[in-house]
Amino acid sequence: MAHPTATPLTDPPTAPISAVRIARIGGTAAEVAAAAISAHTLYHLGGQLNLGPFTAWLLPAALDAYAFTALAVGYSLPANHPGQKPVLRNARLAFAMTLGCNALDHVLQKVGHLIDPTARDLLLAAVATLPPLVVERLLNLQSLLADHRSARADQLPTDPRNLLDQPGTVDAGTSPDQATPPHKRPDWTNLGYAVFAELADRLGHRPSGREFQAALALRAEELIAADQLPNSVRTPSLSSAKRIRAAIESQIVNQVSRVPDSADHQLDRKV
Repeated sequence: MAHPTATPLTDPPTAPISAVRIARIGGTAAEVAAAAISAHTLYHLGGQLNLGPFTAWLLPAALDAYAFTALAVGYSLPANHPGQKPVLRNARLAFAMTLGCNALDHVLQKVGHLIDPTARDLLLAAVATLPPLVVERLLNLQSLLADHRSARADQLPTDPRNLLDQPGTVDAGTSPDQATPPHKRPDWTNLGYAVFAELADRLGHRPSGREFQAALALRAEELIAADQLPNSVRTPSLSSAKRIRAAIESQIVNQVSRVPDSADHQLDRKV
């Protein structure tokens, strides 16, 4: 039994937009600095591959483009997006490639004379395969994100009026254009599903409790004006809106997990 003085569980506070912006600016600046520092080392390693003075710069360009792309995609995805883990894995892979190439160049410069020539050639051959591997990883990442987008579009309802046909909202023999009987409470989870999806797409992040409550109230007014809800309906309070939001997010997670050969499993196999 919970202690009577225990603090009730609430949704974690949403980070302010300014904090997110600062984190992104700082991360991008650090990536630019790291790329500039390692560029000369990667250029020198490209020279050891017998590349020309201009072509050798393409090695750091390919690795840095991979890292920047993974970083930018990671910034644009919400933390609970199913594609977040593959994006992070791609970012770590890009940084590991850069770090490994930098370390290899230093080793070849300092103790290269102690390494067997055949082993040295094999190490350089492995480095030469990195640019094509970067292209393959980026194409794979693009296809995975496209799969997630199409799967989400298939799962989420697009017409809020269809939600009125869900059980618990309108009787089976009642036309969607008729008002809900006054004695029946609307199913706010079903009604709020499309509202939540539309609001999240418009805002680009998880709607806060107040934002979702306001959107629910606006949608209820539209349904009342269209005689699809009775005038006596009371819109959810802030705490109720948060509970409805949590229920909708749980439905979305369950729906995605029920997709045949789910996108998460495809990601684990492809990445």
